[in-house]
Amino acid sequence: MLMLIDNDAMVRKSKKTKMTIKSKYIIAVVGILLLSFLTGAFGYQLRDSQVNGVNAPINTRKDRITAIYKSLNLNDDYQLQSSNIFGDKRVYSWDKSRTYASSQTYERGADVQTTVAELRKAIQAAGFDYFEEPYPGSTFTELHFKSVRSEYLRLTVSSKPRDDALRNDELMTKTVSAATIALDPNAGPSNVIIKVNLDDNNE
Repeated sequence: MLMLIDNDAMVRKSKKTKMTIKSKYIIAVVGILLLSFLTGAFGYQLRDSQVNGVNAPINTRKDRITAIYKSLNLNDDYQLQSSNIFGDKRVYSWDKSRTYASSQTYERGADVQTTVAELRKAIQAAGFDYFEEPYPGSTFTELHFKSVRSEYLRLTVSSKPRDDALRNDELMTKTVSAATIALDPNAGPSNVIIKVNLDDNNE
């Protein structure tokens, strides 16, 4: 009888030991999982903070460029064809003193002279001062403007029918016909390119 009691006590002790080991194992696994989760969450927060810190100046520059385009207050007559706005400094690989400009292209249902006059007025109203026309007498008009914050805006306007004809000649015959060259460079509609560069006017 004494032997049976001892056996029962041993069984209970064995079960208790097994439960204690199992409980410790579960606690250890839960602890490891919790530690992994907390470490991962902290790592993500740290990485996110670092990325935001790096991107902050880029985002600020991009916001400023976007604000410049918005300040022109172009109406629906200017149909946006393409947009390439970015905040990072993109330096030419072959000329470190020059950086790429953000750009937007539009089509306007008016002749070149009318379009240039409208846009020049809008650009100056947005706080940019005209300072040069690098290619006077060309078949397109390019005007350069600068703000008091040393931000640069380049406006290029050309005749869409003439541009299309030049491209068609190049695609179809690899030469430009005399008839295409003779096309009126003022004829509308107009192609418009507006470039903004916060760094320089070297592009």
